[in-house]
Amino acid sequence: MKNKFLNIFTTLMGSLSDDTTASSSLAPLERRLQLATCALLLEMSKSDNSVTKEETDAIVNALTTAYNIDTNELSMLKSAAEDELENSTSLRSFTSLINEHYSTQQKEEIIRLLWAVAHADGKIDKHESHLIRSVADLLYIPREHAMSLRNNPH
Repeated sequence: MKNKFLNIFTTLMGSLSDDTTASSSLAPLERRLQLATCALLLEMSKSDNSVTKEETDAIVNALTTAYNIDTNELSMLKSAAEDELENSTSLRSFTSLINEHYSTQQKEEIIRLLWAVAHADGKIDKHESHLIRSVADLLYIPREHAMSLRNNPH
C-alpha cells in the first residue's frame, strides 16, 4: 500500500524542486501547480500551530472551487502536498513553479485563498500574517497589495 501511494505521489509530484519543464516531470503541469497551491494552503493552516476544522474546510472549499476537483482527487492532492511539505526546506520550490506558470491575477488569487484559510478560524495570528507577507514576496506581489487582498475576497 505504501509503495502504491509512493508511486501515486511521485507521479503527482513530478519534480517541483528540479527543472519544471514538461519533459522533466512525470506529472502534468496543472497537477503540479495544484499541488504547489495546496502545499501553501496547508502551510497556512499550520502556521498558527493549530489546524482547525474550519481551516481544513476552507482548504477543501478553496481547492474544489479553484480547480474543480472531486473529493478523491482532493484527498490524494492533500496527502501528496503534506508529504512534500514535510520534505521541503523552503516554500520557494512551490512558489517558483507558480511564478513560472501563473499570471499576476492567478497569484493574487492564491493570496486571497491564503487569507480565506487564515480567516477561517475567526482570527488572524501574527504567524499567519507573516506567512502571507513571505509568500507574497516569493510570488512578487507587493506586500501592501497582498495585505489589501485580506479584505477583498474578489
